[in-house]
Amino acid sequence: MDVAIGLLGLLTVLLEGSSGQGVYAPPTVRIVHSGLACNIEEERYSERVYTIREGETLELTCLVTGHPRPQIRWTKTAGSASDRFQDSSVFNETLRISNIQRHQGGRYYCKAENGLGSPAIKSIRVDVYYLDDPIVTVHQSIGEAKEQFYYERTVFLRCVANSNPPVRYSWRRGQEVLLQGSDKGVEIYEPFFTQGETKILKLKNLRPQDYANYSCIASVRNVCSIPDKMVSFRLSNKTASPSIKLLVDDPIVVNPGEAVTLVCVTTGGEPTPSLTWVRSAGTLPEKTVLNGGTLTVPAIAAEDAGTYSCIANNNVGNPAKKSTNIIVRALKKGRFWITPDPYHKDDNIQIGREVKISCQVEAIPSEELTFSWFKNGRPLRSSERMVITQTDPDVSPGTTNLDIIDLKFTDFGTYTCVASLKGGGISDISIDVNISSSTVPPNLTVPQEKSPLVTREGDTVELQCQVTGKPKPIILWSRADKEVAMPDGAMQTESYDGILRIVNVSREMTGTYRCQTSQYNGFNVKPREALVQLIVQCKAYAPEFYYDTYNPLWQNRPRVYSYSLQWTQMNPNAVDRILAYRLGIRQAGQQRWWEQEITVNGNIQRGELITYNLTELIKPEAYEVRLTPITRFGEGDSTIRVIKYSAPVNPHLREFHCGFEDGNICLFTQDDTDNFDWTKQSTATRDTKYTPNTGPNADRTGSKEGFYMYIETSRPRLEGEKARLVSPVFSVAPKNPYGATNTAYCFSFYYHMYGQHIGSLNVYLRLKGQTAIENPLWSSSGNKGQHWNQARVNINPPTSFQLIFEGIRGPGIEGDIAIDDVSIVEGECMKSDQPANNLRSGAVGTLAHIRLIPVIILMSVLSHQR
Repeated sequence: MDVAIGLLGLLTVLLEGSSGQGVYAPPTVRIVHSGLACNIEEERYSERVYTIREGETLELTCLVTGHPRPQIRWTKTAGSASDRFQDSSVFNETLRISNIQRHQGGRYYCKAENGLGSPAIKSIRVDVYYLDDPIVTVHQSIGEAKEQFYYERTVFLRCVANSNPPVRYSWRRGQEVLLQGSDKGVEIYEPFFTQGETKILKLKNLRPQDYANYSCIASVRNVCSIPDKMVSFRLSNKTASPSIKLLVDDPIVVNPGEAVTLVCVTTGGEPTPSLTWVRSAGTLPEKTVLNGGTLTVPAIAAEDAGTYSCIANNNVGNPAKKSTNIIVRALKKGRFWITPDPYHKDDNIQIGREVKISCQVEAIPSEELTFSWFKNGRPLRSSERMVITQTDPDVSPGTTNLDIIDLKFTDFGTYTCVASLKGGGISDISIDVNISSSTVPPNLTVPQEKSPLVTREGDTVELQCQVTGKPKPIILWSRADKEVAMPDGAMQTESYDGILRIVNVSREMTGTYRCQTSQYNGFNVKPREALVQLIVQCKAYAPEFYYDTYNPLWQNRPRVYSYSLQWTQMNPNAVDRILAYRLGIRQAGQQRWWEQEITVNGNIQRGELITYNLTELIKPEAYEVRLTPITRFGEGDSTIRVIKYSAPVNPHLREFHCGFEDGNICLFTQDDTDNFDWTKQSTATRDTKYTPNTGPNADRTGSKEGFYMYIETSRPRLEGEKARLVSPVFSVAPKNPYGATNTAYCFSFYYHMYGQHIGSLNVYLRLKGQTAIENPLWSSSGNKGQHWNQARVNINPPTSFQLIFEGIRGPGIEGDIAIDDVSIVEGECMKSDQPANNLRSGAVGTLAHIRLIPVIILMSVLSHQR
């Protein structure tokens, strides 16, 4: 930040109403659209339908009001279940989908809720139009070929193309158009069960002239400018379905790191079949090398295992498919457990009783797994007192047991089980188990200072259970008081040292946690368990910025501006009394935050509106503002918003300027009663498919990056359709009863009307309380050339008013009309400013006088009063 920001301001608390609700207001919502639509039908069957071609950009914006600032959530139905914006929701005001695909069509809902009243919901249906390349397949029957291909010498050619809207098909033989009834040997029909999606050409009792080149043309009648598509197939007396052969074993068992090559060859089929490889468990590995029918996986890994299939297809009959299974050897997850004599209730190991040691591994392939047992490093073989068994693989796969009958002192020692694969190439897994007088079952305790454990939200905490015994087993952690998952998402979490570490603790993690012993790497006895209580001291909730502040921005000096920052506090007393706020501010694009503490006196009530004035902000820079509540427990959750400089709405300045550069287009809105909308545009962001020979090539200042508003007159717009842009409400001060000063205002704007099909641009004045009456101020029609013109009108309204720009579509697509740099300035328009050629250009009333009463112009939105 180049210039220090003065953050000194006045902190005030505004209490509104006695109900405790303050400035709270339930949400309202409406959806506006932009992007490349083929057609927009409003309120058809009580819903809005937005038609767009696949591959274009969909942009929907949800405009909301209400406080607290409503949470906006976009959701979608009537589409693919897998296409749900990843987590089923998008929490942005604008939903933008570039390169939209067919599965993204459906009904989109914008839901706004802020906890007050019912959520506000609006929807719009998006129809995605597309046409895929058609595919012709040849069959002996309508179903599948089951006998010799030319049995009964009747052939079906089936043409299929995926599309929206439904496709229409036509057939040709060579250059001859085939129609139903035009050839007795040909029958054309659509199966009932695929009406409109498939067209079948039946060739009955094949004749010599039937061996020819056939073409299927698919059409959606040029909707959304989608062209027709065609595919051809050559039918001959050699046409045959494919057959293939795999030159590999099944299964193929390999070691990790080896290269695997699969070879697939065709043994028949006309036309020549194409060969593709697929994998049952998903896509082929990225490192796969394909060369015709040969597939090579270099340095194969365990995750590359699975069933690989070669598929041959030539669109004749059924595709041919051959598969093989690749198995990659692996040994992993070695574990053990000790089981005391099951015929006694004592969990301890005792001389003269039985003890069993079990070892388990995961082995691939399981049939190659072998175990070897050792005692103190020497091989151990099964005997009457040392019984070695391998568990039934269906009951407990990969498990071996050593039963020591009538344990003696000489049996104490280290027992080792070694797991190996017969095929070799894989490292063995060795597991050591010590049996001695010190081998005892586990016990769990919680250190006195570790429960209850008190921590602050956002901290990192370690829950501890101390385990004694030998050997020490794996500890399992779970929630004891709730049937919910652990912080890592699993229902149980393993720990080898008895410690559960939780990073960034949240208030939802408060509760009781259970630690218990598992049988793995320990005793196979009843689990020991203990409980740990976690108490999370919550942070203060985040404040909620108030976005509907009346006249938040004002100018007091030429180079700086000030901003009235307002907010309410979410659940102000849920944690503890808020002592202060930490205010951070930084210029957009900068790294450093400037911070200041704002002291709060007394308790904040729900619904109280808090105001702090930011001063010395540099024009026209935007700023990020961060607000953090502070309690005696520390800092709470922060909220960040962006403050943007725009033409000020200022009663003291007596003027209004709008170049449509800011995001809210100076609070102009689209009229709900018109046929289509005005569009915010700049030459730099204009779509490459724009209509030539109409519209501006820069904004009014000549900038390619500058914005303006325009009406797009391309299809589906029709002649005479209207787009109306409505200004915010301008308020005027009461007439001074002691003075007769006659104050006028100059309303001016720039307009661009270039193209051979230009319609009309009209401007109206609407007074408060007279919404049904619109006074015409200015009008112009026809082509004015490739340049911007300025219009000025003197106005003197007696009460609050709005200005309406009305663009009317002409007879063709070269009729784009644009406006820019709208201003209202105190004082009459200067006569020397009158354009000399206004009358010749066809403008009507370019300098009009609407004399009513003197006013001091202010600006507001009627629904919000200061």
